Amino acid sequence: MQNPQRDLPGVLTALTTSRNPAELRAAVNKFYTHDASLHHPFRIVDHGKNSSQKILGLYEWYRILSPDTTSNVDAAVLYDRKRHVLVAEVTQHFHIRISPFKAAPSRYIIRLQLQERDKLFYIYSQEEFLHPTDLMNSILPPLAPLVQLALIFFAFMAVIGSKV
Repeated sequence: MQNPQRDLPGVLTALTTSRNPAELRAAVNKFYTHDASLHHPFRIVDHGKNSSQKILGLYEWYRILSPDTTSNVDAAVLYDRKRHVLVAEVTQHFHIRISPFKAAPSRYIIRLQLQERDKLFYIYSQEEFLHPTDLMNSILPPLAPLVQLALIFFAFMAVIGSKV
């Protein structure tokens, strides 16, 4: 990436919506360092020799599971030039191929630690943060209201507990 703040939407599109394995491989090789890491509520790839190939495997699996995924960067991309950290709010529609349920939007925050090499920036570390209801929206959308109800119940119990 030459301008991470400007380039992120295109990078995200290339990584999450590529239908062709060769295009996806090219995107991972173009945007990640070879020893990159990825942390998500359901998966972790730690830094290591050729760990970007494990990240490629994860994206391949998701491409197979949900070939019609769409991702949009919703809010302004925040970029800390001193620390080379990029943060953005993203909405993704992830529909598991065999699911009879309609895809529901899942919002998440993505945090990228970048490394500069030869005046280009590469993803060294990727972290994704999802709210529990958004996490459920990406897996089994009809259960998201139950997760929300459970969270409301836990908040109610915390308020009651604070009065004791």
